[in-house]
Amino acid sequence: MSTRGREAVCCGSAAQSLGELAARDFAALDEIAVKLICADGRFSTPARQMGRLLGERIAIERCTKSLSQDEALSTLASACGCKCALQSLFLQRNPDGTLLQITGCTTVLGWEIPCVNRAVCGFDAGLFEGFLSAAIGKSVGVEETACLGLGDSSCEFKITLHAAQAMNGKRKGVKDGNC
Repeated sequence: MSTRGREAVCCGSAAQSLGELAARDFAALDEIAVKLICADGRFSTPARQMGRLLGERIAIERCTKSLSQDEALSTLASACGCKCALQSLFLQRNPDGTLLQITGCTTVLGWEIPCVNRAVCGFDAGLFEGFLSAAIGKSVGVEETACLGLGDSSCEFKITLHAAQAMNGKRKGVKDGNC
């Protein structure tokens, strides 16, 4: 994903693998997670954990070396195969964190996300967190700060690097800073 302006983030081939899931199964899982969280906010935590684990698996599958945050976000967007439908924009970049805006979610899901007065993208926040942590070799925190489920016009995620907590190859498949 580009550090300046918008970059389109079309859903990939059904044969494409994401953490050992076919791309169409990955998209269905994301949709189900959003629908469950819309129905009952208690699904947010397990959906986030699922996203985190899947993000780690995708990083191990896709990364051949340790990546910068920008490279990792671009790699994740490519891996998820939604470059034609999703758009990303960095709203803020500083040492304290990055604020990433995502639009086009309803195009990818194929239905409107209702305003349910809560953030509904826990799966995606977990996906970003797991993928980025494994891909860059540092602990990463991701907080959804705006969401269609809250009535906002887009989803926004604050990405924070926890530099003091380097991963040091703790994840299976990550050695010496390489995925």
